Amino acid sequence: METKEERLTRARELRDQDQLEESQAILLALMDDFPEDPLVLYEVGGSYDVMGEERDAIPYYEDAIEEGLSGDDLLECLICLGSCRRVIGEFAAAVKALETAVAQFPENQSGPVFLALAYYSNNQKEAAMRTLLDVLLQTTTNEDILAYADVFEFYKDNLEEVWDD
Repeated sequence: METKEERLTRARELRDQDQLEESQAILLALMDDFPEDPLVLYEVGGSYDVMGEERDAIPYYEDAIEEGLSGDDLLECLICLGSCRRVIGEFAAAVKALETAVAQFPENQSGPVFLALAYYSNNQKEAAMRTLLDVLLQTTTNEDILAYADVFEFYKDNLEEVWDD
C-alpha cells in the first residue's frame, strides 16, 4: 500500500501530465483517509482550481490554512486562494488573502503581482500601480528602467500629483 506522500506525488505527477480527473480521484480518496491534513486539503483545492472550479477550491484552501499549512505550501495556498477569490469577483477577500501572503512572505515577488491584480479589480488603482512599480524597481536588471529608477520611485508615491505653473 502506498504512503500518503507517495499518493500525493502520484497525484501531482498526473496533474503535471494534464490527467486532471485521475489526479483528483487520488486526492479525493486521500481526503477520506486524511480529512484534516493541511497538505491534502491544499492539494484537493489545487485540483479543483486547475480544473477551473475555483468556487469548489476555496473552502479547501481555507481549511488547509486553518489546519496549519506552512512554508512554501502556505505561500502558494494564499496566492491561489486570493487568485480564486479574484476570479469569482470577491475582490475584497482576494485583497485580504494576498495581503496576508505578501506580509508573511515578503521575499516572494509573485505575491505582490497577484495583489496588484486584486487591487486593480477592487478599484484600488493607485495601490495596484504602486505595488507593480515597487516590484519592478526591486526586480529589474533592465538598464533602461534603472536609468529612471529615481523618477519611478518618486512617481510611485505621487501618482495623482499634477504640477501646474
